[in-house]
Amino acid sequence: MASSLKSKLNALSSSAPKKPVQKPVLMEYRSETAAERALFSLPAEGVRRMAFDAPFDARRALFLDTETTGLSGGAGTVAFLVGLGRVEGDRFVVYQYMMSNYGAEALLLEKITPMIREAQTLVTFNGRSFDVPLLRSRFTMCRMDDPTAGKPHLDLIHPARRVWKLRLKDCSLGHIEETELGLHRDHDIPGAEVPERYFSFLKTGDMTLLEDVVDHNRQDIVSLGTLLARLAGSYAAPLEQTSMLDVFSLGRALQRRGERGDAETCYRLAAKERPLSTIERLRERHVAASANRQLSLMLRSGGDMLRAESVWRDMIDRRQMGIFPYVELAKLYEHSRRDPEEALRLTERALELAADDEEKAALHKRRERLTRRIEARRSSK
Repeated sequence: MASSLKSKLNALSSSAPKKPVQKPVLMEYRSETAAERALFSLPAEGVRRMAFDAPFDARRALFLDTETTGLSGGAGTVAFLVGLGRVEGDRFVVYQYMMSNYGAEALLLEKITPMIREAQTLVTFNGRSFDVPLLRSRFTMCRMDDPTAGKPHLDLIHPARRVWKLRLKDCSLGHIEETELGLHRDHDIPGAEVPERYFSFLKTGDMTLLEDVVDHNRQDIVSLGTLLARLAGSYAAPLEQTSMLDVFSLGRALQRRGERGDAETCYRLAAKERPLSTIERLRERHVAASANRQLSLMLRSGGDMLRAESVWRDMIDRRQMGIFPYVELAKLYEHSRRDPEEALRLTERALELAADDEEKAALHKRRERLTRRIEARRSSK
């Protein structure tokens, strides 16, 4: 019985039409545009302030972006399309390599390896968290040496967020292109649709499904060069930014870098009082208070209490940040000036402005402590 069933299955198998095995093929694309002129004279200070301290030469950089079979990573995620851009002479040339099927992955990785090895630096947008780790895992899975290992990597998403997050909120590459780079994509494919397009191509062999994907990837890489030039210029000249929100944000970035003098200059510019003429000016009034707060705390941490006090009194005059300047002055007078009476007066004023129970509870404790100290001083005389 068993042998009879086996013979029938074998007969069905031999009579079924055979699907031809598709040969792995690597599809290659090359395009070029005039290189962004600013790439040839990037301000070294601007690049350094982007938290990139390695030597950088745009002519030796490799701009990298991938399109993958999944947006969340994982062991089954594959980069089916890898785009690489670099400056060649006065041109910006983009090379793109795409797998005809999963069997072509080794061909793709072999193709991109020499260009990665030749590069001095990798430049990406969110590549440190996604693209490069994914490629590393694929090199490992294919038992190939990883050319990205130890390669300096400038991920532009982090300096972009540091300077524009406060103003733009949305720091996706597409939004930055429209608002900061003056670029607008017509009929661009949403990134979430890219994996499904590739899966449909694998089923149908219809190359038209991937035309938008190739264009999307190419534009991402070209935009990396434009974005790099714009960011380097912004970090090199923070006081020349048109929005005080950006000036303040750059001040915070400089403070984190330990450039306190330039950070102070940014904070003071962002903190200046300006007439309310537009909605943007209203936002700048709010950031002026934050700039004064950040400036005062930086001065305090550096031990410059006289100038910190001046900022806190300016904040009180301009009614900025609620009880914050009163509390900071109260601390100053209690601990440094040894003047509990003035500290108590400031605390009482803060209590009048306190907005919530937590603030009030902390201020009541401070008032009780100061009152006890004053009474103890009087009784000891």
